Amino acid sequence: MEQNVTVRFAYFDQDLVQRVIDFTELSDDKKAKETVKAFSEEIKNIYLAKDTELKKYIQEQLVVLKQEHQKTLADLDKNLERDLAAAMANNADSKELNNVKFGLETVCKRAKIKERNTYNEQIKELKMKRVFLHEEYTKLVYNVTGVVTPIESVRNKALETKATFNLKATLTNKQFYVNLVPFCMLMLIVAAYFIGKSITGYAGDLGDVINNSVFVAVVATGAVFIYSQGGFDMSLGNASLMCATVAALTFNATGNLALSLILAVGIGAVLGILNAILATMLNLPVMVMTLTMMNIIAAVHEAILDQYGGLITVAKGMNSNAWFFAIFLAVFFAICWFIFNYTKVGRRNKFIGSNKVAARFNGINLMRAGIISFAISGVGLGICGFLFASSMSGSMYGASTVLGQVGLNVVIAIVFGGMTTSGGPKSKVSCAVIGAFFSVFLDEFFAAISTPAFQVGDYSFMVKGAIFILISLANMWDTRTKMLASGGSIQ
Repeated sequence: MEQNVTVRFAYFDQDLVQRVIDFTELSDDKKAKETVKAFSEEIKNIYLAKDTELKKYIQEQLVVLKQEHQKTLADLDKNLERDLAAAMANNADSKELNNVKFGLETVCKRAKIKERNTYNEQIKELKMKRVFLHEEYTKLVYNVTGVVTPIESVRNKALETKATFNLKATLTNKQFYVNLVPFCMLMLIVAAYFIGKSITGYAGDLGDVINNSVFVAVVATGAVFIYSQGGFDMSLGNASLMCATVAALTFNATGNLALSLILAVGIGAVLGILNAILATMLNLPVMVMTLTMMNIIAAVHEAILDQYGGLITVAKGMNSNAWFFAIFLAVFFAICWFIFNYTKVGRRNKFIGSNKVAARFNGINLMRAGIISFAISGVGLGICGFLFASSMSGSMYGASTVLGQVGLNVVIAIVFGGMTTSGGPKSKVSCAVIGAFFSVFLDEFFAAISTPAFQVGDYSFMVKGAIFILISLANMWDTRTKMLASGGSIQ
């Protein structure tokens, strides 16, 4: 047992490790709160001292590594010069000399690349020592206190990021600039909107634009879970409008904001789960099932509107503050980002999007994964509906609202953000927010540059369709020939 502990803890003294082991074997009545606190503080002080010492050692070694790296590169250049001089002395034929020079330069170039890769890996291994030290510290503290604070978890992630991040490699990586394209395009369309607005005198309210962007961003954030599996949901717009109506009617009847939100989210989740279950039971492609549900939801909503004369008036008192909307988006995004990137749900979704057949044979339950994804998407629909109802506080709405375009805007948002329509490993939650704001500002840009003589906004759907096709082809260009067809249903 002691040998295993010795191997596991390379940075802390064996005496301290043994004391921790002995402490864990004590009965609970002997572990007084003051004793636990004192022991954990002692371990923390030892860790801080070792971390300071290790940090100093790493800085010294980084200088040594850099000197050795520069010396190796200089030696490669000297060897190249020597070999080129020898080649020029031994080859009179210019064509043959050019071939020899090209070969020597290529060998030198590859040797330099190999040396740089080795140097970067050595730096990474050296900096990771602090990560390993911190991991050992958290293990010791956990065995003493039984908990690891969120601060220590964040610190460990920060140390790992700092150890693995390479600014030069990032700046020379083509993919880094490709990933920046959506953000740059968003900034461009926002600037174009303000320029067009100043020229034509367009009276559109920026607050309404941002609110509409939040609606799409919330729905798109949840829908990433569906699209990452290679799925498709045509009912997003009608479903979010249904959730809005439920939230509005609940608030009108009770005046309770929390209850309105809970019921809207519940309805959204139920509609999403219903899509997934029916698609599985009827063995239908998800797109077909959601298209059917879109029409069913529209018919039900129309029937509800008929009961209120075709228009629903939202009572005053719902919060329509922009910060209120932003907080909902930020919290929902953070939760979805964590689930998608740090839980089995996200990893399985990416696997399913890559290849459903392989995912099934690796033991992934496609039906359960589909239900979870549609449920999370439904939560986004509910939040969007609640926020829309809040924005209409003191006014009324009918069947035709801004939510009618949510479905198309979500597709554009997700694809524009960098995902492929088939999902897979390139899926990411962050694309939803950038793409959502882009799609809404694109609509507003067309409205801003329209004139009485020529309504550019009439062509917005055509332009959006063209953008969708172009970006889809660009995103899938390097993977489309490698994808294996695996059916369109959940299972």
